[in-house]
Amino acid sequence: MRGHDRTPTHDDLIKNLLLQPRLFRDFCRAFLPALADFADLNHLDYIDKEHPGSRRSPRRSGDILIKSRQHNKDVAFLIHIESQSSTHPAMIERTGEYALRDSIRYHLPVLPMLLLTGSIPKNLRPPQLNWVFGKVATFRIKCPVIQFQRLNPEPLLRSRNVAALALSALTPLSPAQQVTAIVETLAESLRQKLPHDEFEAATEFVRHYLSLEDSLALQVASKVATIAKNEPALAAMPKLVNPFIHAGRVQGRIEGLEIGREEGLEQGLEQGRLEGTRQFALHLMHRKFPSISKNAASLLRRLDEPQLLDFGDALITLDSPSACLAWLRQARR
Repeated sequence: MRGHDRTPTHDDLIKNLLLQPRLFRDFCRAFLPALADFADLNHLDYIDKEHPGSRRSPRRSGDILIKSRQHNKDVAFLIHIESQSSTHPAMIERTGEYALRDSIRYHLPVLPMLLLTGSIPKNLRPPQLNWVFGKVATFRIKCPVIQFQRLNPEPLLRSRNVAALALSALTPLSPAQQVTAIVETLAESLRQKLPHDEFEAATEFVRHYLSLEDSLALQVASKVATIAKNEPALAAMPKLVNPFIHAGRVQGRIEGLEIGREEGLEQGLEQGRLEGTRQFALHLMHRKFPSISKNAASLLRRLDEPQLLDFGDALITLDSPSACLAWLRQARR
């Protein structure tokens, strides 16, 4: 990251994930299992591609360069990973160009790899280049190309592979699968006791790419509460899921603010924010305890904004309609 105050870019998120050796090995097992037959992935050396003395333009920030070696041999080679959020007609040529530059600079063979993380056109040509000039010369480039938008996410979501779970956020997920991706990434990171940096890289990735609607926030909270209750090792999960719930709450505020403007509320911005928070709380409560919607609605209307926000947090652990009504009545005393 180039500063803690800015929003991470797509390149930041990919790099932060794959620059963790354990997560990179997980990535290879999930998406390039054949690489393990050739490479000794227990020997990884991340290469700093910046050359302060060079007058050349700096390399694109999405590139990752890793030095490994072949099984049982002291023969080193490089893995060059290029991440692109959009396709380009000459992307294979570009990937080959970067690999050749790395080979010249480091005097090592290079395995180029291309990650396509955005939408994929239907007429995308095969990921290889083959120029044949009769018997005079041949120039050939064939490299792994992972097209996330064309992957089936179900095997990734069942894999218990943290890198695969996080990267499933780039695949076409249904709403239910989005919930699973978030919950399982958190759960598996805790089960495997990932160090802080690896945990943050994985969870930040899904948090960025899976911005939940308010209706899904409650599903995440409910699923997390159930898992944490059944697995003592996951007791920390309800607190860790707060950023996802908060994102949904913010969206609810924004939508409520727009509703307030459309209805012409004279109180302006502050009243619109309060109404948005109230509508979001009503929606979450109705999703969990629909049988008490009418009784609870009148109690919710008496709460101020801080109390409404506290109610949203409490709703995660409230386990019955009567407990919900009791909380609301107590809040107004």
